[in-house]
Amino acid sequence: MRTLGKLFIIITALLALAVAFAWKHFTKPAPAEQASAATIDPSAGPTSAQSRTTTPGTRSTSAPAAVDAARAFQSLKQCAKAGDAVAQRLLAETYDACLVPNLFRDRFLQWNERARQDRPEQAAELDRIAQKRIALCDAVDGGAIIPQELIRGWYEQAAANGDLAARARGYGMQRTPLDAATATQLLDDVVASRDPAAMRSLGATLTSSITANIGDPYRGLVTGPLAGEAWVLAACRMGYDCGPDSMDMANLCLLGGRCLGESSEEMMFATTKTDAERAALEQKIQQILEAVDP
Repeated sequence: MRTLGKLFIIITALLALAVAFAWKHFTKPAPAEQASAATIDPSAGPTSAQSRTTTPGTRSTSAPAAVDAARAFQSLKQCAKAGDAVAQRLLAETYDACLVPNLFRDRFLQWNERARQDRPEQAAELDRIAQKRIALCDAVDGGAIIPQELIRGWYEQAAANGDLAARARGYGMQRTPLDAATATQLLDDVVASRDPAAMRSLGATLTSSITANIGDPYRGLVTGPLAGEAWVLAACRMGYDCGPDSMDMANLCLLGGRCLGESSEEMMFATTKTDAERAALEQKIQQILEAVDP
């Protein structure tokens, strides 16, 4: 079985897997919901919103907080439409995080209620994270259903406009391996940038598409069973938000079943099985940090 650290990497890398998760754990959407996911371009908005309900474990967002969340989202969206590459990637990530909550709201809440009952020791943290996610997703275009094409389009726009984190994500998700020159150039750019978001994105999508043909000096940094985790944790130590309230840890709580109020680093080291593996993980992190910040 995969460790939670590996599950964390998969969830943070491919929140599109949330779609598969939803289809597995919930029932198939009605034809009207399916029709709402028609292809659109990134500048368009999502389709019609669903009605909203609550469960005993959730609270309605206060009116001032809801207004603030909506304003923050609109500001981000305006920056993205104006061509800001980082805003475009953050907008894609926001839409990504709200794909399942907005498409399957009632069933999302029902699943979280079942999780509260199954893991009562984690119920308080699950409630907190779920309430925060619901507040965010209600602000995302008024809780509208989000087509996958919209998410993909904004990621592609961000990469085309120079966002390195979005480019790393795109390379990691493609099926055809990069040639050696392109893979090396990606690592050159990530290392030179010292950008924690790019480091995290590289680690979270560190697939054979990137590693298959890469050679020295980077092969040792991107291969091995803990390489993806090490890049993510190196990004955390360089300043990427990996705390209990971060998007990544919220995703793990909501989709991976671990809601203990941990940081990414606490979770990964806690779920790494042996002292030898923890030592190897720490060594890989240090090697990456030395390459990025010699």
